[in-house]
Formats: sequence, C-alpha cells, structure tokens
Amino acid sequence: MKMKSLSFFYKASILLTLCAIMVASNIYTLIPVYSVLSNSLGIPESHVVLAGGLFTFLYACGLLSFGPVSDYTGRRKILVFGLLASAIATCAVGFSAGSISLWFTRSLQGLTLATFASVAFAYSYDLFTARQRTILVVLINTGFLIAGIFGQVASAFLAERFSWNAVFYFFAAVYLILFSFAFFLLKESSPQPVEPKPLGTIFFQLLKEPRLMKCYIITFSLLFAIIAFYDGIGRFFAGPASDLLLIRLLGLIGAILSLFTGSLMDRWGALKTLMFGLAIGSTSAFILLFLHTTSALIILSIFFVSSISLVIPTVITLIGFYGSSQRAKALSLYSFILLTGASLAPPVAAVLPFQGVMLLLSLLFLFNIILCVFVKEKAFLSANAG
Repeated sequence: MKMKSLSFFYKASILLTLCAIMVASNIYTLIPVYSVLSNSLGIPESHVVLAGGLFTFLYACGLLSFGPVSDYTGRRKILVFGLLASAIATCAVGFSAGSISLWFTRSLQGLTLATFASVAFAYSYDLFTARQRTILVVLINTGFLIAGIFGQVASAFLAERFSWNAVFYFFAAVYLILFSFAFFLLKESSPQPVEPKPLGTIFFQLLKEPRLMKCYIITFSLLFAIIAFYDGIGRFFAGPASDLLLIRLLGLIGAILSLFTGSLMDRWGALKTLMFGLAIGSTSAFILLFLHTTSALIILSIFFVSSISLVIPTVITLIGFYGSSQRAKALSLYSFILLTGASLAPPVAAVLPFQGVMLLLSLLFLFNIILCVFVKEKAFLSANAG
C-alpha cells in the first residue's frame, strides 16, 4: 500500500538521504589515511589497501544478499538494524591493532553497511507513489555522490585534527543516531511475494531479460565513469591541492540536475532522459581531450556529475519497473554491478593517461546511447507510468 502522507514522506526522505551520505562515505574513508594507518599500526601500506579491497568485496556480497533477504524479513528491519550493526562494526574498526584485526573489522563493516542501498531503493518502491519514489531515489543517489567527497574530506580532517581512530568513532556515533531516528520513524512496507527458487536462478533469469540486461550494461559504466573521471583528474592535475579540492567540490553542483529527473521523464519519457544524460557525459569527457585549464576542469566536472546524477535515478526507475515482483533482487543486482564497475575504475585510470581516460569515458557513454537506440521507446516510456 502506497503512503500518501506528505509529512512521513518528507521525514523519510531526509532520513534516508542522510543515511545514504553517511553509509556511502565509508567506501572512501581509508583513501586519505592509508599512510597514517600504516605508520600508526606499524604495518605495510599494502595491508591497509587490502583492507579496502576486503571491504569492497564484502560490501558487494552484502548488496547481492540483503535485498532478497528483505523480501522475507521486511525492508524496515534490514534498514533499521543494519544501521545498528554498522555502528558496532564501524566502532570496531577504530579499535584495530594490526593487519588481521583491521582486515576482519573492515570486512565486517562492509557487510553491515551493505544493508542500506538496494533495500532503500526497494523500500521506496514499496511504500511511496511514483512521483514520491522518483524524488526519493534522486535524493538517495545525490547522497551517494556527495559521499564521494564528504567521506574523504571528513576522514582527512578528523585524522589530522585527532587521530585515524576518530574517523571511525565519529561515523559509528552517526550510525547510532541514525538508527535511533529510523527505529521510531520508518514504517514497515507491505509483505512481498517470494518465489521458492534458488537465488542464483533468479539472478540468472533477471540477467536474461533483454531490457534489464541493457540497463545493467549502462549501470556498470556509471560509478566506473565518475571514479575514473576524478581519479584521472587527480593524477593529471599539476596545480595546488586547494584547486584540486575546488574542482571536486564544485563538481557536486552538477547533482542539482538530478532534482529535475522526474520532470524530464514526465516530459520526454525515460529513454530520452537517459540518452540526454549520457550525451552530456560523453560530450563533457570529449571536450576535456582539448581543454585542460582549471576553469575548464571545474565547468566540465559540473556537467559530468550532472550527467551521472541524471542517468542513475533514471536507470533505477527502469530496473525497478522491469524487475516487477523480483524488484528487490533486481535492485540488489544493480547495486552489485554498480560497485563492480567502481572497483575497476582505479586500476584503469592508473594505466591510462588523462586523455586516454577521457576518450574511454566519452566512447563508453556514446556506446550506451547507441544501446538505448535499439530499445523500444514504448517500453521505456511505460516505465515511468504508475
């Protein structure tokens, strides 16, 4: 049953957006403190990097698991008690005393934080009307984009001002506060029909569905693109660190375009909205093959982020629609594929020169546009109805 109460929708939107920012921030918290953690614990920096890899692996496994689990338990239980588990696991990371304890606690943290993303998207489909759902999905994804900057900035600040342990104590406290609000605010969604099929079989069936497969191909490129984009700029940019931070922060202005996703889909349909977003991204990356000034990097990073901000909620809307009764599993698969793309971005950006990264991203988005052309427009347009 869809919730009509605007008061509940506003409160839930604020809470879930804050959760998105804080949960996704811990994907990035180790990046600024690799050397700090290495020196403090007396372990090789490669061991700290491995802890980040273990986090990503367990996070990905959790994304595949908790969406289907929420079909049985209800979305609210996973969202609420996932925050409590995240608080405990995150606090435990702060008590790490060596490589083994860091690997174990960081792995546990990745698993517990995976309770949010795919379940939150399924929750928005179960509980809210189409218009409210689109707005909420946009806000959650905007939170994920903000987290890419906030997680690194907060980590660097807390580690410099206090210690690396303070980074994880801070986020643990935040998760505990969010758990308290979620416990009293969030309502349970309607029970979902559950098919008595092995999970692997259901995932395989979802991947065989042509429309979903096209959406998943596009999904793979999204976080890959944004991480490779900023990683490439970070390696290429020779100016002061303050200018690089400015490029990253001002790029978030592009997230504002995501707020118009619902209106654009109403006017153009999901297919044209998707192609428009991809065209912005392809063009922005292509122009950066020729313009390398700080001003150009700032302006074009805003356009590139706006592209991702527009495409992600559109793709989620389509996957949620095409997933139908298997929506939670379809969105779990979406989250897993999204993160898989993200994990491959740093090594690709490290191997290619800056122009190579921009050319790859431009061609990748152009390929996605061509992919959209071969999808029946009627099918995409219908996904935004209802």
